[in-house]
Amino acid sequence: MKHRTVNDYFKQQWPRLSLFAAFTLGVSFFAPLKNFQLKWLIDSKSKQEALGYMGLVFAITFSSWFFERLSRRSFTRIACGAVEQVRQRILEQVLYRTVAQYNAEGDAAYLSLLTTDLRTLYDDYYMSLFSIVFWGGIMLCALAMYLYISPVMLLAILLVTIPPLVLPRRMNERLKATRNAFSLQMAGYTQQLKELLGGFEIIRSFLREDAYAALHQKAARKARESELDYQQSLNAMVTNTSLISNLIFPVVMLVGLFLAFDGRLTMGTVSTAASMANFVITPCHQIAQCWAKVKSSQGIRQRLEAAMAEPQVAEQGEPIGHIDSIQCETVRFAYPNTAEPVLKDASLTVDAAQKVALVGESGCGKSTLAKLLFQYYPDYSGDILFNGRQVRTLDRTALYRRVGYIAQTAYLFHDTIRNNICLHEDFPDEQLAHAIAAAGLTDWVASLPDGLDTVISENGKNLSGGQRQRIGIARLALRSYDLIIADEITASLDPDTSQQVMENLIAMPCMVVAITHDVAGSFMHQFDKVYRVEHGVVRVA
Repeated sequence: MKHRTVNDYFKQQWPRLSLFAAFTLGVSFFAPLKNFQLKWLIDSKSKQEALGYMGLVFAITFSSWFFERLSRRSFTRIACGAVEQVRQRILEQVLYRTVAQYNAEGDAAYLSLLTTDLRTLYDDYYMSLFSIVFWGGIMLCALAMYLYISPVMLLAILLVTIPPLVLPRRMNERLKATRNAFSLQMAGYTQQLKELLGGFEIIRSFLREDAYAALHQKAARKARESELDYQQSLNAMVTNTSLISNLIFPVVMLVGLFLAFDGRLTMGTVSTAASMANFVITPCHQIAQCWAKVKSSQGIRQRLEAAMAEPQVAEQGEPIGHIDSIQCETVRFAYPNTAEPVLKDASLTVDAAQKVALVGESGCGKSTLAKLLFQYYPDYSGDILFNGRQVRTLDRTALYRRVGYIAQTAYLFHDTIRNNICLHEDFPDEQLAHAIAAAGLTDWVASLPDGLDTVISENGKNLSGGQRQRIGIARLALRSYDLIIADEITASLDPDTSQQVMENLIAMPCMVVAITHDVAGSFMHQFDKVYRVEHGVVRVA
């Protein structure tokens, strides 16, 4: 299996890297070449020759600025693309984690990887590599030119000073604006990412990994574009500052040239080598700092590459057709790192189209049994048989096309009602209307100005508990399942709403295993069987 690294994108961008190398070579040559203006001016035989050299100096200065701008822009574009690729690869691998693995790792770790750690990767690794190459090229060219001129002047370079730089206010305002825009864009991306990870179980249960990976890719691209705009603004400030700094000396020398040839001043002996000191000292300082950043980012790079690693391909499970029987016999299960089992002896049977209720106190093991039926955890003892075959041996994709699961609170995305029900899968309008009717949503949807295109706020904060649960039921009704597992879907609802929601569920034309603590509910008589769960033991009530 090929090992994925944070440098893969660079390996795929050889044409762009070649251009970056050419631009960097250009600035490496022209940047220190500006220092030869002193030698040319001093050796000038006439005023006309000196003025001609001054024109060459300005041309070299602008050439240096031009190649530096291209070098920075080209590398920034590659680096932003690399961050986008790492971000997308991590998200794709997260969506294909097993539920048990995802729950063990937690979404906070992924949020940190996809935000803070990727920011560090860009700043401390990618851009440090750029600085090492950029300043290293300049230093090598400067050393070659310096040795050509006169090594004796090495002591004089310590006396070089840098004129103060003043940035125009407009540059600071532009940088501030793009930084704020980037910050807002990243805040929106993080919010969408949090929603997507919060709906992880829904995406996995309905086999919509590809659709939501595509939605994430769109958001990641917008984040990339915003970041690129900010970084290019920063590049403009750096390169324009460099231009201002480099123009100071030739302008001052131009004024001094006229004064000297008029006989009003005496031009002293100026060493070209002395002016080249900054192209030796600064690169050494920059390379040392950037190399330290590259080394310190190793741990973050290892975490990112571990998150990008393709999971081991699990053996394909057994196929399964229509499910018409479920049998659990003496099932026992304990969560990892716990001594006491949650289920000690769970036994039940469900035949085709039967509606079965599991009742019991909180913490007695009802929800755990529901998750075992949905193949969350394979490490149980005893038998959980679908059509006579162990559930843990069944192919997950085939199983999830036959079995639907709805949790205590149906997770809703910040999206339209249509997309929350369809999960970005295409269904005929008639089939969607039937699902909405089966969930008891027809009148409510018809009352909305935008109907199915009404946008739901984050996790359905603008909806009632009953509306949220009905949308969850509509998701199930839209897909023809053989079995629906409902885990305490009326736990937070009032009695009337609980009655309506449960009746919608029981009316589904398939097997239903409903977990509920509401043993006094008026809907209980509608179940074919009721099992009581006490201290991890499941028996017919």
